[in-house]
Amino acid sequence: MSEEFPPMSSLVAFESAARHLSFKIAAEELHLSPSALSRQIQTLEAHLQTALFERLNPGLALTEAGAAYRGEVEEVLSRLRAGQSRLRADPKGPLRVSALESFSARWLIPHLPEFEMRHPEVSLEIEATLRYADFERDAVDVAIRFGSGPWEGLHGEPLVDMRVFPVCKPGLIVATDSSGSRSGSGSAPASASAEDLAGQTLIHVSQIPSAWKQWLTEAGQGDLKAARDITYDHVGIALSAAESGQGVALSTRFLCAAELRSGRLVIPIDREMVSEETYHLVCKEESLLDPRVIAFRDWLVESLSTSVAETA
Repeated sequence: MSEEFPPMSSLVAFESAARHLSFKIAAEELHLSPSALSRQIQTLEAHLQTALFERLNPGLALTEAGAAYRGEVEEVLSRLRAGQSRLRADPKGPLRVSALESFSARWLIPHLPEFEMRHPEVSLEIEATLRYADFERDAVDVAIRFGSGPWEGLHGEPLVDMRVFPVCKPGLIVATDSSGSRSGSGSAPASASAEDLAGQTLIHVSQIPSAWKQWLTEAGQGDLKAARDITYDHVGIALSAAESGQGVALSTRFLCAAELRSGRLVIPIDREMVSEETYHLVCKEESLLDPRVIAFRDWLVESLSTSVAETA
């Protein structure tokens, strides 16, 4: 076995392939062709004079030597990446934030002046996106993600408790009384119930595909059939669709506060559900020592809490 170190590219290829137990998935992760990744692994095995993988049919498995070597390689790469992040971190530079487009447009950007007034020493560089940032390859310090977590290898913490409820255009839903008669006109009366969603179009958001099912189940209408279901990949578009009368969407107060205040949207049914998913601040563990990250996180938690209270 050579005492020289193997090429770094082959170590990165091995770590990814060992983690996924798939050359194909590892190649996609590293933006390589499967044949190029396979050559990287072969180079490493030749350098070590040791087989690291068992090529099964189908599938892939680590040899005993490969499993032991994986732990060593992961530790080395992790320390190198952490050191690189510390070198790149510039406390006087901008804090690079990757945030979902819906959250950025509907809450973060309108509230940024508050953060700038409180922390003039911290400048922010915002990337509004629909994809999750890759902390190993993208220029990002913190991200705002939606979900329940956890995110492997990253620190994640919820920013706000989300309570969701139906919203729609005024007058879209007319409540029915116990005899089945329709009553009221204009904005939906307070007596509207989940049963009154029967025959309506339900507007879904692709990131939370089970939200309506959960809400209806909690409302005792788990078997309710909508006239139609439509799905959008953006909360803002879903709310615009509801505002235009296309159907009924689920939302939370701090994301649709302006529409509720203006009357462009109403809450037809007075029932909220605590969402199993919410917005999280996500970053590397070592970033929690960065005072810019601490300031941004603390401001997010406090300001989101205030926004929820003001719109309750």
